[in-house]
Amino acid sequence: MIRLDTASFVPIYEQIKAGIRGRIALAALKPGDALPSIRDLAAELIVNPNTVARAYRELEQEGVITTRQGKGCFVSDRSESVVREEKRAALDRILDRAVDEAGRFGFSAAEIRGALEKSLNDRGSRSRGGKT
Repeated sequence: MIRLDTASFVPIYEQIKAGIRGRIALAALKPGDALPSIRDLAAELIVNPNTVARAYRELEQEGVITTRQGKGCFVSDRSESVVREEKRAALDRILDRAVDEAGRFGFSAAEIRGALEKSLNDRGSRSRGGKT
């Protein structure tokens, strides 16, 4: 379900949160779906159950999952909108970095805009079976 990078500087609980968010974003987890129990996920990932509990607790505070006493943790009905907002923020960060980098190379706003439009058009052509 989730891959962890033990060499990363990103805390394990944050990697768990990102993994769950990613599965929601890819529709592998949908609203109402049950998540593995804390113990089961901890055993699967070979981490301390407290680490998984922290990830679940923070995801619940963020509205991504809900906990039902005695039943477990489930993907929240609000999860898709929360993840959509995060994906939009990630896109903004990606584009900001790309524009900054292009600016360092001396490209004007018009040149950057044109390159982005060309890239989007090329991508659209490829997805429709056109030229590559």
